[in-house]
Amino acid sequence: MCILHQDHPLADATFEGMAEGYPEIGLMLLATAAGLVLWWLARGEPVWRWASLGMLAWGLQTGVGLLERTQGLEAPFTPSQALLLVAALAWSANLRQLQPTEPPRLTLALMPLLLAALAGTLYWVPSRFAEVVWLVDWLPMLFALPLLEAALRGRASEARLVWGLGLLLKAGGSLALGWLDGAAGFVYVAWALGYILIGWGGYLEAKDERIGKVLLGFIPTALLCSLVLLGIGLGQANHAFGPLILAGWGYAVLLALGGIGLVIYQRISNAERQLELWINLLETLSSKSQSTQHLIPEGVLQSVLHGLKPLYSNLVGLEVRSDVTVRAGQSGPYVHTFELALEHPAEGRLYFSGPPKDERGLEALAPLLTERLRLSLTLNEWRSKAYADPLTGLLNRRGFERQMQRLIRLAGERGKPITLALLDIDRFKRVNDTYGHPVGDEVLKQLAELLRKASRSDDLAVRLGGEEFGLVLFGADLEDAYHVLERIRAEVRALHIDPIGWNLSISGGLAGGEIPPSMATVQRWLEQADQALYKAKQAGRDRVYPTPASTLVLQDLLEQ
Repeated sequence: MCILHQDHPLADATFEGMAEGYPEIGLMLLATAAGLVLWWLARGEPVWRWASLGMLAWGLQTGVGLLERTQGLEAPFTPSQALLLVAALAWSANLRQLQPTEPPRLTLALMPLLLAALAGTLYWVPSRFAEVVWLVDWLPMLFALPLLEAALRGRASEARLVWGLGLLLKAGGSLALGWLDGAAGFVYVAWALGYILIGWGGYLEAKDERIGKVLLGFIPTALLCSLVLLGIGLGQANHAFGPLILAGWGYAVLLALGGIGLVIYQRISNAERQLELWINLLETLSSKSQSTQHLIPEGVLQSVLHGLKPLYSNLVGLEVRSDVTVRAGQSGPYVHTFELALEHPAEGRLYFSGPPKDERGLEALAPLLTERLRLSLTLNEWRSKAYADPLTGLLNRRGFERQMQRLIRLAGERGKPITLALLDIDRFKRVNDTYGHPVGDEVLKQLAELLRKASRSDDLAVRLGGEEFGLVLFGADLEDAYHVLERIRAEVRALHIDPIGWNLSISGGLAGGEIPPSMATVQRWLEQADQALYKAKQAGRDRVYPTPASTLVLQDLLEQ
């Protein structure tokens, strides 16, 4: 290698019988191949270009070291040693920029090995820089500890353990080359296995794949092979500290196997947890396990979003569009959407802050999910028909009573008054008798449209029956409501509906202007507004009266 020359004490033992085969060429090819894999990985993660540079530097260093050995080059600092430093610094720069990281805890178990490597190198070869320089191969391992910690804790790709083990084998082989006579077999095997695992791990991380069965069988075999070769080399060299060195590498092998075992245990635990989450989600989506009052779109979307969140942590929102838009969560910011094939014109869409990890699972789930939403939309359509007047599209009396409960609760929470108005089309029977019911229906539709336009988000426009309408004004007192109805009355007078030959008008009665404590209060207001409407009719029609009990309010408003 790069530090061995003809009079080096390791030269005869390390390379005897290997001069013709030049195994360094094979190592150089392996390092180059691993460097190209990492370069390919760098297309998606540019930071990996530093690691690919480090691998290529290792491969080049092996070839340059071969030339130095064959030429008998002697120098305090050779080109191959310079390449070794370049490789270590490039890898260190790469590892410093990778995310996510975790403060080392489990990986601190490697620290005794690192400290022993440093102490042993300084103790055995304190005067030879050529041997000490190999210690820089441990520098990437030091920077890799926080990254490997994240992988052990399940927060990063388990492929990190593969290339992390490759770095460990490379560092172990380098240390053996500096320390031991007769360890060539271990050195070559450790470096070769290290390059293979670095490239293999990089490929898995690029493809976002897990450690497969072949690799799971390869890793223990490779580690045990390195341990056996180290023991053979130490036995042949009769090294004074052979048992201690072998125990140290055995400790490293044990840690590596323990790390792989921990990942497999976490994989099994995660699979069991995922299965439980899928079961819970399927139970949530199962229409048989849900009562009808939980099938309104808002409730369904919330339950679906709640069930999907544990499986897809980057899911931010769920939306269904038909005649209205129903949404759970948020519709942005997002970078990925998943379309749900609902029946036209309904549209469904999942919003993600990033690509979902298990899109195949999502595609398998989509039919059940869409069926659940379709059932909800159908039920909602039935309920809409039950609570809406078919001619005008306004709430019917049943819908009014249902929505009024919500407004009563909202008024109490916000401290806002509610005013109730009853409206009646003057001489509506005359329209039907003169022009027929189709023209009368058109009058009802036009008035309903005026009421709809006058209603804010928390107001209610209601057709109570026949030509009688109701308007619930949230947050309005009697005076505010009076001005609203006066504006509507003026708009009705401005209507021109063919073939009606006279100006239409409405009469109205007002009640409330307070915070209702219960539905019983609203029922009393309805009676009072009906009495006020009757008074307005008696007074000549085409006018709006507050409740008869509010005589002072009536006088003030009429004076205005």
